[in-house]
Amino acid sequence: MRRIFQNGSIVLPDGVLPEGAVLVEGHHIRDIRSTPFSASEADEVIDLDGRFLAPGFIDIHIHGSMGIDLMVADESELIALSRHLAHRGITGYLPTLVPTDDRGFLKTIDMVSHLIHEPIDDGARILGLHFEGPFVNPDRAGALPARYFRTFASDEDAAPFLAPSLAERVPVRMMTLAPEIEGGLALIEALMARQYVVAIGHSQASFEMCERAAALGTRHVTHFPNALAPLHHRHVGVFGWTLLRSDITLDLIADGVHVDWRMIELIRRVKATTQMALISDAIMATGLGDGEYEVWGETIRVRHGRTQNERGRLAGSVINLDEAVRHLLRQGVSLTEALLMASRVPARILRIERWTGSIEKGKRADFVCLDGEGRIAFTCIDGRVVHVADRSAPNAPPIEGERE
Repeated sequence: MRRIFQNGSIVLPDGVLPEGAVLVEGHHIRDIRSTPFSASEADEVIDLDGRFLAPGFIDIHIHGSMGIDLMVADESELIALSRHLAHRGITGYLPTLVPTDDRGFLKTIDMVSHLIHEPIDDGARILGLHFEGPFVNPDRAGALPARYFRTFASDEDAAPFLAPSLAERVPVRMMTLAPEIEGGLALIEALMARQYVVAIGHSQASFEMCERAAALGTRHVTHFPNALAPLHHRHVGVFGWTLLRSDITLDLIADGVHVDWRMIELIRRVKATTQMALISDAIMATGLGDGEYEVWGETIRVRHGRTQNERGRLAGSVINLDEAVRHLLRQGVSLTEALLMASRVPARILRIERWTGSIEKGKRADFVCLDGEGRIAFTCIDGRVVHVADRSAPNAPPIEGERE
C-alpha cells in the first residue's frame, strides 16, 4: 500500500517544509518532497488540509489513563489503553511500573512482552518498559509505595530486571533509580551491561555521586525537578548537575502543577530543547475528571487537574502528552520545539531514533497531524491512519477497514 500525505507543512528534523509531501510505502517513509506527488504514484492521497504533519508522540513515562492502571491491568485493558493513546497522537510509549513485589513485576513483564511482539491493531506501539524504582531513596519517595523499595547487594535483589531473557522479550528497558542508595552504583553497572537506559530520579544524590553515575553511563534525569532535593547554593545535587552538564537529558511534566511555568522557562534558558523531553506521568484517573481514586494501594484525590495522595503529595499527573504540547504552545514555546520534545528527544533517549521519532526517509511512518494550536486531526501508525478526530470533516482521511 502506497499513501501520499500532502497539502500541508511537514515537520522535519531541521525545520518545517511548507507545502511538503510525504510518500509512504507499507510501514515506512519512501520519499519526502517540497512539491506535490502525482496522485498516480500512490493508492491513496491523504489531504493534510493546511495542517502540520509531525512525528508521532512518544511517552516514556506513563502509568495509565481512562480508569486503566498499568499495575493491575489485564491484556484487554492494556490494548484499550494503547488505542486511547493513539487518539491522543501517541504512536509509541513505555508502560511505567511503580515498585511492587517480584510477582507483580513478572506478571506485567509477561503481558507486555507478548504485546510488544504482536503489535496492537489501531493502538500505540508498546516500546518496552520503564521501571520507576524500586531502587530509589525513601526520603524522595513522592507517591511511590515505599514498602517495596530495595537496595542492591547482588543480582538476586534485582532478579526480574536482570534476567538473561528479558532483553529479547522487552527490547527497550528503562529504570529510574537513586545512585546514592546502598549498592546503587553497582546496580547501574549491572543495568548498563544489559543495555538499559538508566535515569536518576527520586534521589538526593550529591553532585559527586551524580558524576560517578555518569562515569558508568547514566545520562538522563526523570521528571525533572520533581522528587529531587531542591537546588541549594552549597549543595548543588542532582538539580544543579542536570543543568550544568550539556550531555544530560531530562524529562518534565508540563501541566503547570508539577513545575511552575517560570521554572520551565528557566530550565529552557539553561538547557537546549534537544536535551528536554515531555512526559505525561499520567495515572489511571487521567480523563476521568475530579474525584477520588484507588491508585497503588491508596486513595488519590484529583481536584482541578492536581493529584494528591493521603500524605498530601503529588501523585502523578492527569494530562496526556498532546495536552502538554498545547500547554507549552500557550506559554510561548514554538510548535517545532514542543514537537521535538514530544517525539525526537524521547526517541533519542531510548536509543531508537534510527527507526522512529522524526520524519525521514526509511523510518517508520508514525505521524500525528495537527494544527498550529496543537489540536490533533489524525494519527498514523506504521503508515495507516488509526484515528481521526473529526470523522464528519469533508477532508477526513479514511481509516483502513472503514472504506466501502
